[in-house]
Amino acid sequence: MRRTGGSPIVSPMSRLRSYFARTDDPYAGGDLENAQRLGTVLWGLLVVLAALLVPLNPPTDVVGSVGWVFAALLLVAGIAVVYSMRRGQLRNWGSLLALSYVTVVAIGLMQWLSGGQSAPFRGLLLLPVLFVAATQPPRKIAPFMGLVLLVLAAPFIYDTWDEVRFEGTAATFVIWCALAAGASLLMGGVRSQRLVLQEEGQQARAEARIDILTGLRNRRSFDEMLATEVRRARQLGLPLSMAMVDIANFKEVNESWSYAEGDRCLTEVAKTLQENLRQPDFCFRWGGDEFALILSGTPADETGPIADRLRDEVSRNCKRPDDSPIELRFASVELGDEMSPRELTERVGLALTAAKAEDQPTSARSST
Repeated sequence: MRRTGGSPIVSPMSRLRSYFARTDDPYAGGDLENAQRLGTVLWGLLVVLAALLVPLNPPTDVVGSVGWVFAALLLVAGIAVVYSMRRGQLRNWGSLLALSYVTVVAIGLMQWLSGGQSAPFRGLLLLPVLFVAATQPPRKIAPFMGLVLLVLAAPFIYDTWDEVRFEGTAATFVIWCALAAGASLLMGGVRSQRLVLQEEGQQARAEARIDILTGLRNRRSFDEMLATEVRRARQLGLPLSMAMVDIANFKEVNESWSYAEGDRCLTEVAKTLQENLRQPDFCFRWGGDEFALILSGTPADETGPIADRLRDEVSRNCKRPDDSPIELRFASVELGDEMSPRELTERVGLALTAAKAEDQPTSARSST
């Protein structure tokens, strides 16, 4: 690598080494299902073409009528391969690559049985070449093309030398290499772009479950998590409580100072709640100045100490614009035997409404 004007210039050899580097392919494995669909089409076409060529070029040049047995077996095997691909039974990239190698050898065998240089079966090699180029990383395409070259050249070893045909075969191989390189670059770009879109989609879905202001999980994430925790609590026979928390007299902060100060208070409270929850518990931004807590493995009689601890931490660490401590209201309900996640949420909401009406910290609980 050289530098010109501070910018690195990568030499052609460096690019070539990088192209064939023995590193994990950035996109291989991302679309195995699509690869099997492509294989179903290509191997189906290969079987049809082979079935048409066999009667026109009988495989009897070397072993006589026994060649028909080999041809029949290969056609049956091809049909089985198409069926397996269509059913998605080839579940890894290694199997697809091994199948491609076997197919090249089988085509070479048919070429040998049907007359060597004069037989047309070598043209079928283009189908597995395109498949491997479209589905495998460059470092695996190169040795595969080496086998294809060997199969193309074999008739000139065991058959009569023909310079004109050899030149034609060499030109065919060069063209196939160019097609393979083009297919590899094209499909590699497609798969890389698909993975980028997939990652962006996953990131967007994750961000859709995060409250922008506080960084806590939002209402959508709460609904999903509560359903999961309710199901887990019932499967394991564990208690589960839900709590709702809001900031006392929060409206006064917005009206007397500013919404910016209100946002600051919300952020500080959210951070304090998150940092002082136990490991198995979850904190969510419910909306406005309200927060929801899922208290895993917590029965009704243990929510009081949790509420007191959270109130103390918030009072000590979070201040209103006039430097007075922020106070919380806290209401909790334990999950009952026949209670759905929605019912649990509604009961906690009613309990918090009652606490607001009394304007003092309250814990309302129901037994399991």
